[in-house]
Amino acid sequence: MKKIFTLAVGAIFGVATMTAAEPTVAMLIGYDNTSNENAQESAAAKWFETAYPEGVIITPSDLAKIDAKEIGAIWVHIDRLGMGMGYDNLPAEFKDATPALKKYVEEGGSLYLSKHATQMVHELGRIEAAYAPGIFGDGDGGAGNDVWCLNAYLGSMMTYVADADPTQIYDRTTHPIYDGMELWDAHSEKISDYPHPAYPILGTADGSSIHREDHNCMWDLNAYTWTAEGKNTLEKFENQYNCVVLGTWGHVQDYCVAGIVEFKPTETVKGSIIANGLAACEWAPRTANNTYHSNLTKLTANTLNYLAEKNTTSVSNLVQDVEGETVYYNLQGVRVAKPSNGIFISVANGKAKKIVIK
Repeated sequence: MKKIFTLAVGAIFGVATMTAAEPTVAMLIGYDNTSNENAQESAAAKWFETAYPEGVIITPSDLAKIDAKEIGAIWVHIDRLGMGMGYDNLPAEFKDATPALKKYVEEGGSLYLSKHATQMVHELGRIEAAYAPGIFGDGDGGAGNDVWCLNAYLGSMMTYVADADPTQIYDRTTHPIYDGMELWDAHSEKISDYPHPAYPILGTADGSSIHREDHNCMWDLNAYTWTAEGKNTLEKFENQYNCVVLGTWGHVQDYCVAGIVEFKPTETVKGSIIANGLAACEWAPRTANNTYHSNLTKLTANTLNYLAEKNTTSVSNLVQDVEGETVYYNLQGVRVAKPSNGIFISVANGKAKKIVIK
């Protein structure tokens, strides 16, 4: 016979009959509204408003909205000219928000940090300051006719090495953040100099010129002294900080650069953090249209949705479909028809309870 133990988690609905909903996502911006003088940040924020009409915009004057029980994931996007490298040079409005974000992620909330926001990782308690991102750009950039890509097939140089260790090739293309994105095959005419597939992110399809600001903010894995064991610098980084490197520059074949990193929960920081410091993820090129903008929007939406589902603190996405009926969800917010052997959340009459079934 199964034994069921219950722990009340409180009322979460004002109305008993509702339809299925996505976990709430939010974006912290550095201005009073999404229309501001910063073209890059404004373009990203306006896309967020369109893509997530039920999403929450958090302004510097409204930090009280940063609540792990109410919001599944928060996106922080900082992309500014001449800002200067290092957390201390971040805009004051984001530094002022750091204590609230730290509490949020410690309690189980999920964060997406993009571009210069990756410099917040150590202030959030996830790495030491000595291991902050060391590859940085905040200049004017320039024009070019190549396509900037993202490589999620790490260690591809091993395909050229005789008797190579296959466990040192890390295929991260199956990660949910890449779902539905256009992927160029290895050795295609478009990327004939790559021994791996790659995701095009920024450029034109006809070879014409486009201006890019080149604002990278990520990790040079060869620049640190690692205390953890590993077959290479990538594994040492991952083992030292309970993280997974998900992507790098399109042309990189070794383990030297971590461009997208997923920091998994720890005992003290219960939430997940994905940091993406790739310059290719630019929202407002000054000249020409970005042919591959849809890859950027899919990557962003995938990341936010993935992180929102990772937040097991928030129960705002659990709903009751029929009044009076008890429905069950796992801790990722997915409905379960017949729960058994595990921890679940039951919802009935507008109230949720955490149950343990043995």
